[in-house]
Amino acid sequence: MTKDGKQGTLRDRPGFVAVSSGRKFSGEHARQLDFLTPYLKLILCTTGLHDLTFFSVEGTGAGPKVVAEATRKIDQALQAHFVSLCLGSECNLLPSL
Repeated sequence: MTKDGKQGTLRDRPGFVAVSSGRKFSGEHARQLDFLTPYLKLILCTTGLHDLTFFSVEGTGAGPKVVAEATRKIDQALQAHFVSLCLGSECNLLPSL
């Protein structure tokens, strides 16, 4: 505890959180509110981690077609995110396809 309040003991660094849900919890067809993301952000911030990126696969309980589409979308999001981290520098975060 400091004079400014509770301080996390971890050094802030990029954190990546993967979330999977059987139903939709975001967008116009959401079946319920997303309680997990704000909760995890709060908990991880208390440890000192603030630079967080969440990747979600939603609707996995809706059948193989929905799962295939969700997998395609998350693959694209992951590729775009990690490639953007490497722009302007030599980086081997992703396997070559």
